[in-house]
Amino acid sequence: MNKTYRWVRRAVWGTLAVVCTMGCNPLTTIAFLTHKDVKIPAEFPLTYKEGPKKDKEEIVVALFVSQGTGQSYEFAGADTALANEIVKKLPEMIKETKQKQKLTVLTTAQVNKFKMKNPNWRLMHATERGKQLGADFVLDISLDKMNLYQPGSQNSFYEGRADVTVYMYDVEDSAGEGEPMNSYSQGFAYPKTGFLDATSKPVSAFRREFLERLAVELCHRHVEYKPSSGIAEGR
Repeated sequence: MNKTYRWVRRAVWGTLAVVCTMGCNPLTTIAFLTHKDVKIPAEFPLTYKEGPKKDKEEIVVALFVSQGTGQSYEFAGADTALANEIVKKLPEMIKETKQKQKLTVLTTAQVNKFKMKNPNWRLMHATERGKQLGADFVLDISLDKMNLYQPGSQNSFYEGRADVTVYMYDVEDSAGEGEPMNSYSQGFAYPKTGFLDATSKPVSAFRREFLERLAVELCHRHVEYKPSSGIAEGR
């Protein structure tokens, strides 16, 4: 019995070590291996822990995504595509974890309509934009140094990369102050397990997967999620 237990324990920890080297979140991996229906907490939650909005039934988020100049032509429209993915995935994760508060992310069309009505919107403080859109939080996401191919491979191998900076604003708390309530930068790579032969799929398909995975990682920063939605991070 003891020998069997030791063998099982070694197998579990051995598997954990292997998965961790693939780039998966250790908390996600442990929860997956132990089959516990736990939730991974968000680092920068889009919720109110105190104050008058603590029991607010619906939280509204305005999303602004931009990309630096000089990006590869493969990333034309990537800012809009990423925004659309986040708009879709954030509410899905809230629903999956059965959180009490409803989360609504303004659609790209709603944000674009605001931009058309306000040609100088870039000069406006993020919280002023959020206020005019009726949002509680604003996520300002900047993409830079984006690439789909492994450097030096002459486009023979896919190895997606991007530098991402996110500023999170509470429309009420940050109004007029200029400082975000939270901010972070991260380097993103896909797949985390290495690279892919560029002949394995069309570049459009890899680009879509790249942006979908980036959207998932960013969403995990802001809403709690189940391990099952994050175990494939090392793809």
